[in-house]
Parts: sequence; C-alpha cells; structure tokens
Amino acid sequence: MRKLCTSLATAALAAVLALPAPVYSVVPIVDSVGKRAKIRCGTAPDGAAVYAVHADKVIFMLLTVIQAADPADQQALNLIPRNTELDVKLLDDPTRIADLRGKVVTFLGGVNSPASRDAVRIIDVDYAMICPV
Repeated sequence: MRKLCTSLATAALAAVLALPAPVYSVVPIVDSVGKRAKIRCGTAPDGAAVYAVHADKVIFMLLTVIQAADPADQQALNLIPRNTELDVKLLDDPTRIADLRGKVVTFLGGVNSPASRDAVRIIDVDYAMICPV
C-alpha cells in the first residue's frame, strides 16, 4: 500500500509539472527621457540644499605616451605603465555630459589633444554616489 501511495504521489507531481502554467513577467518600459541625477540629500544647518556627490571610477589603459601639459611633468607621465589596466576616481557632475577620455588625460596632467585622447582606451566605468551628512 505504501508503494502505491508513493507511486500515486510521484505520478501526480509529474502531471502537475507537465501541465502548462501561466507565467507572469513584466517587460520594463523604455524611458527615452533623460533626467539629471541631481539628488537632494537634505538641508544644511544654514538652510542650503545638500546634494549627493557623484563619482566615476574609470578603468582605462594608456596605449602610448601622452604629452604633459607642463613640460616639467613629462618624465613622471612617461613612467605611467602602458598596456595595463589602471584606474582613476573622478568627480562627476550629474548635470553635464562626461568626456571620459578628456577627464582621464587631464587628470594625468596631459594635454587634452587628439593624440593624447587616442592614447587612452576606456575599459569600464564604475559609478558611486554618496549623500554627505
């Protein structure tokens, strides 16, 4: 009798799994309207608005030597490794478009020229946002 009950239970489970079941999924809506990520975190004691601070971690690679904006910095700039993953952390203004290559070049102290920009390959960008207390 116990074997019969086990067989019936197994058969019932197999029948339930074999039957089509309704599947519910939600397809996200495409939002074509861009909005600034300027987020108000609170109010300072003096009544001024406190906004979130946005930062990008830009992972990049220098392919060739770039020209320093200050000739005195050229030797230090030449020592930055080539063809290896590097990263910088940059402030990001949520109300403006970020020119990542230009930001990396100027962060490193290079001349923001077509040649310098071509020497930078962006690999990835990580994003962070904090609300100052």
